[in-house]
Amino acid sequence: MNRFLLTVLILSTFSIHITGQQLRIGPYNSGWMPVNSFQGNRVNNLIQIPFYLERTQGYQLNKNWKLSFSVSGVITNGNKNFPPEKIKFQFNNVTSTRPNDDGIIPSASNLQAITALIPLQFSETFLIPNSTFDLQLGTYFSMNLGYDVLVEAGAYLEEYRSWQNYTVNLKIDFYNDKYWFDSKQVYFDMQIWPNDQPPGGPEYGISVDPTASNVLLEFKTAADYANGVSKTYPRAFSTTSTTPYDVQVHALSNDLSSPTSQTLPVSAINVTVKDHQSQAQTGNVNLSSTRQTILMGNSHTTPKYFDVQYSTQAGDMRFFNKSYEQFNGTIIYSIIPR
Repeated sequence: MNRFLLTVLILSTFSIHITGQQLRIGPYNSGWMPVNSFQGNRVNNLIQIPFYLERTQGYQLNKNWKLSFSVSGVITNGNKNFPPEKIKFQFNNVTSTRPNDDGIIPSASNLQAITALIPLQFSETFLIPNSTFDLQLGTYFSMNLGYDVLVEAGAYLEEYRSWQNYTVNLKIDFYNDKYWFDSKQVYFDMQIWPNDQPPGGPEYGISVDPTASNVLLEFKTAADYANGVSKTYPRAFSTTSTTPYDVQVHALSNDLSSPTSQTLPVSAINVTVKDHQSQAQTGNVNLSSTRQTILMGNSHTTPKYFDVQYSTQAGDMRFFNKSYEQFNGTIIYSIIPR
């Protein structure tokens, strides 16, 4: 008797201040981060980083300057620590009061700003790894970088639900290969209180037709031993899934056993799976106690049916000289989201 088991098995604006110099940064927050949904949240331009030159005698800093940030200390509400990688920065915009002395207006491109989502982390992470924008300035100048802050969606937010704010402390560094120009702290508060239902995970399942739950292979004649035997079960099982998935098969034991303690290696049984509609083969394996993939499927919300054939090889000597009795084993089919 064969049993089939269903296994269900993740911005801001900067300002720069340079002690003893004229070019400064002065990062600040433009508000706070409320997370009122399991869909997460995004606050545009939450972190602002302004650069400014206050004096008129000018300042020159050529290309290859850098801007980075890091999380300063744990993100906590006093009771729980929020994982920093669930919060992300993303460049939003740059503005300036005028071009530099070469007549160039700053842009994401000539700043070489990272425009992809950047997860927060405790180690240094570059916002601008190597700028090609010359800070050649003969008179008053200011430039502002705006960064969006995004909190990742997911059911994980339930664990961090709290009316008490989490404080996110950041350090902003401005330097080049020769000089350290400025370093400033900035923070924002975050409150997590989702008022909707947490999202469900992917839905998937496998169903075995009752007529295919007991597989019987019989050796009755000399021809059966010479040619092997097979049994095909149309629409043996069906699958549904809202996500790509694999179907795997394995036996609970390496051997089939009989009431008299005789054994046959389960690897003597071959399993072939075909799509019932197209008859395209999806998998062909010799049974083993190790899981083997016999089907790789894409998402589909209506049932998809598959035929299964169990067979033995022609002239397989492992079946010879065995007493005429029934050998039993258990096969498990598993569906696993990919």
